Amino acid sequence: MTELFGEGWCVTLAQGGVADVLGTMGAELVAEMPDGLERATERLVSSAGPGVLLLGREVASGWTMVVELEGTTGWAGTNAAVLGALSQKGLIAVTACEDPNQLTVQIALDGAVIGWIDAVTGRRFGEDLGGLGEVLTGAGFPAGEADEPSGEAATSESSERALLAMREVTGVELSEGAFEGSWLGGISTAGT
Repeated sequence: MTELFGEGWCVTLAQGGVADVLGTMGAELVAEMPDGLERATERLVSSAGPGVLLLGREVASGWTMVVELEGTTGWAGTNAAVLGALSQKGLIAVTACEDPNQLTVQIALDGAVIGWIDAVTGRRFGEDLGGLGEVLTGAGFPAGEADEPSGEAATSESSERALLAMREVTGVELSEGAFEGSWLGGISTAGT
């Protein structure tokens, strides 16, 4: 994803319809945006207006992906309250976010952020990840700070690790094609 978006992006996966997920993330006046990524790039260059453009689309049955490219006021997808709202009633929400020098994946379940992964080191943090902890261990994300990644997590670059963690937690495989085509979008002021 770093090759696609550079060193400033946030991608959120959440269960639910696109308009509902965008609304929960604070997007107002959600509309079709066939040129969504181009519009987001233009906003970056021109520093256009308040808020951040959120772009969403369905990427798997029942799963919505939301992309943010404007992090100057914070990332809506990393806001604990937003992730909590996206993961109410036993649902899962996961966000991967890269700012220069860091790449993290936050995991929310049943209304709260329960852990996170440092995709640069491949280490995971969180006391009670439940069954998700076992899934992440199986993919090579170690439970302790002193442990090193193994398996697929050990052989992946950091942005690939972020995608791996997202896939393991959600079951959704994101490929380059997931970012092509038309979007729904709206402006949010729900950043951190």
